[in-house]
Amino acid sequence: MDPIELRTPSGSRTYTLDDGRLAEHEGSLGAATVVVLSDPSWKDLREQRRTIMHLQLNGELAFERGGFDHLAAWEPHLRLHHAGIPIYDPARVDLSGVDLARTFALADRDDDLLAFYRSAGFLHVRGVFSTEEMAAANAEVDRLAAAARPGDDESWWATDPDGQEQVCRLVYSTQRSDLLRALEQDPRVQRLGTLAHPGHRVAPDRMEGSAVILKLPGRTKGLANIPWHQDCGMGGHAVFCPNTSVGIQLTGSSAATGNLAVVPGSQGQTLAYDWERRLTGVPVVHVDTEPGDVTLHVADVMHASPEPTGAGGRRTLYVTFYPPALWDHVGPGEAFNDVVRNRTHEAEALR
Repeated sequence: MDPIELRTPSGSRTYTLDDGRLAEHEGSLGAATVVVLSDPSWKDLREQRRTIMHLQLNGELAFERGGFDHLAAWEPHLRLHHAGIPIYDPARVDLSGVDLARTFALADRDDDLLAFYRSAGFLHVRGVFSTEEMAAANAEVDRLAAAARPGDDESWWATDPDGQEQVCRLVYSTQRSDLLRALEQDPRVQRLGTLAHPGHRVAPDRMEGSAVILKLPGRTKGLANIPWHQDCGMGGHAVFCPNTSVGIQLTGSSAATGNLAVVPGSQGQTLAYDWERRLTGVPVVHVDTEPGDVTLHVADVMHASPEPTGAGGRRTLYVTFYPPALWDHVGPGEAFNDVVRNRTHEAEALR
């Protein structure tokens, strides 16, 4: 891979990669790509508080030579060099003893749930909520969706195939609904959300709170369909990883409605944002669910929410459990995704 230079007011550093070995050099060496950024931006990038995607969307990167794609290819190597985060390699992940199609029930032992979750980075628990509970929750989602408006900072929007703007995500949803708040605080959700980390807790008033995903049918523009990503893809890895995202399946999900896709065993590692063009032999699981099921995934497991192959319509309420350190860094109403909420088309273009 060609060398890259990162230049700040305090100096330049050039990175080279030779036979898998990265070297950092002071100064300019005539790299084909030269990225110019501020010292605070560079510090955030180096210390895993914000990512190149966040800095680019926020207008904090300038390219004297080269472009964003070359920087994106370098990001996993920079994260390994500066933060010790390994680069994902499917050959190093041993899932030979794991039945990736396995599902669980609330009656199963915590030890069994946890063993699968830690190995695969995700978990599917059947029949956690009743049909009646999910029907009531969907009525609340209908109410919140009808009240949403573009730019309200309580929702994300995408353009449907007819050119109409449609709400595709409701954020801070439990701040506006007693019923959804009851789901967020339900003992069943609390048990699953703290399975791996008993000291973690939900953050209803920050990090976009508990959010409802609404999958739109057809070819949309924006982030109705989330491409391969890690939940720290905009930043915050050093602040909130690992955490657990609990997905309450308000409706069933399948390929037709746009279900959750996961690269099992990828948690705690870095994958290039366009890994599917760079890697072969990567296992992928598509999680089909029924209304009332619950999924769990680790924040930095590589996952996606693909475009529905059919009618669309999946709805999932995501309740995320964070480590206590989050509250030292992120205040009420703040989120690493703030840079995305009203720029979903620009974010889609970067992906």
